[in-house]
Amino acid sequence: MASNEHKNLSNTNLHNPKDFSIASNDTLLSKDDSGNLSWVAKSVIKTNVFTMQGYTTGNGSTYEYRQFLTDGQAPFELNTDYGNATVGSATFDVSDIFRTAGWVAPDDCTILKIRGWITCNSNTATLAVCRITPVADDSGALTPTLIDEVTITGAGNDNMLVINETTFSTSSVSASDIVFPMIKTGAVSKIVYFNVTVEVGYTN
Repeated sequence: MASNEHKNLSNTNLHNPKDFSIASNDTLLSKDDSGNLSWVAKSVIKTNVFTMQGYTTGNGSTYEYRQFLTDGQAPFELNTDYGNATVGSATFDVSDIFRTAGWVAPDDCTILKIRGWITCNSNTATLAVCRITPVADDSGALTPTLIDEVTITGAGNDNMLVINETTFSTSSVSASDIVFPMIKTGAVSKIVYFNVTVEVGYTN
């Protein structure tokens, strides 16, 4: 009888975990807050969080993105004119966008949550989280894709307004994509500060 103990069974004779046959692909077995076994999407468990911080004195009309890394205020000042008020309606030269700071995705992933704070001394401010997809040995212009866009009405630099986003224009990010912020204001010379975290989930 002792030879039939679970610890003595060969690998081929071991059974799969509970509900393995009906669990969705790309899930992991976990234990929920009630103590029950539960199959959870891998992208909910295998996550990464990165931070984006910055400030700008807005031009009142178009989006602005980060200064070149050679600038003394890089990577925090967003003072380079994108030239358009709509993400995707203008392009970047490869050299321009690559000389700024951005988060590079180590693998295909999904944006799960954007959370943080933003201030503006008055009028409106819009934070856009964007991605670009560079191509090796290709100098063609790059068009940014909007991940999320949040507009707030400023109530003074001492009044922080919360950002808590879980629904996005697009949530997919491919390996080696570069994710970065842009800011625009509703009036000239409005000062904006932001500090947000971006949580991403992986299936690989």
